Amino acid sequence: MNNPSGPSDATDRAEAANDCPHDTSAGLLYLYAVARHADLVGQYLTRPPHAQPVTGVAGEPVRLVRHLDLVGVAGRVPAADFDEEPLHRHLEDLDWLAAVAHRHQAVVEAASSAAAAGVLPLRLATVYRDAASLRRMFQARHEALTTALDHLDGKVEWGVKIYTLPSPETEARTAPDSATVPDSAAAPASATAPAGAAARDSATAPATGGDGGPKAPAAESDQARSAAAPGIGRAYLRRRGAERRADEDRARQADDAVRQIHTALAASAEAAHLHPPQNSSLSVHPGRNLLNASYLVRRDDDSAFTAKVRAQVERAPASGLMVELTGPWVPYSFVAATTGLADGTTDDR
Repeated sequence: MNNPSGPSDATDRAEAANDCPHDTSAGLLYLYAVARHADLVGQYLTRPPHAQPVTGVAGEPVRLVRHLDLVGVAGRVPAADFDEEPLHRHLEDLDWLAAVAHRHQAVVEAASSAAAAGVLPLRLATVYRDAASLRRMFQARHEALTTALDHLDGKVEWGVKIYTLPSPETEARTAPDSATVPDSAAAPASATAPAGAAARDSATAPATGGDGGPKAPAAESDQARSAAAPGIGRAYLRRRGAERRADEDRARQADDAVRQIHTALAASAEAAHLHPPQNSSLSVHPGRNLLNASYLVRRDDDSAFTAKVRAQVERAPASGLMVELTGPWVPYSFVAATTGLADGTTDDR
């Protein structure tokens, strides 16, 4: 078991002594990731080969805050952007959110590359008042953090999304309905003839349509259309009912196929996590998102897992589905459940 009274260098002890617990004038401390003390060296996070400093979401240098046998990858960010109230407003701004998420991911990837073993990636906008409150969190959650580091070491996250594909029947339904007859087609062809000519002709010859054939009197034509209307309406309702039942059958078949795919992939992973379906308005895919899942996979098993997913990618269109694979990622989706660290938190302890 790791010794919780592990090393802490003089710089960190001096920093802890100078921390002002509730002074936000110097900004808040944004936590990107947690690692073991020995796995990241130095005072700041750097990139090889020239030890170039890594900068964070606010352009700040990313430093290493040490306590016990843990180290936090963190940076000072302005309270005007990351304190609870302004952060809540910013999270409604998709452009701001996308920029911060990109920079956050870059820091986590840099920490993962630099660490001798795995790191725990923190969710977007996990902030603390100062280094002292971060160290108190390390103290309170030490066992959970070290257990999570052991559990996630040597593993990566793969994302799988499954969408419905539009069926040929649905696409055909969007075309103009050929069964609908425009009203103008039912109008008498002689409606525009002079009244006198029409009366004279009717006395000497049978009425004719636009093609020269016999034409029924207007009253009889109206009666025929009225008699046919209920039959047309019933046919329309039968057709719509059949279409609805076919849609329901396709939906059941798609759900069954998705369930089978998820079961097979979960059996090949260390763990699986189901996310809420993606909002259609935020997706580039026209279909409905039926599965939005993350799978925790050992690096050594990457090839076997991705081969299974790609086999599903090839088979899925036959079931009216599209499978999308993303990754590998640092295992974000499997941190909160084991550590209690949620996204977008401000710690005031």
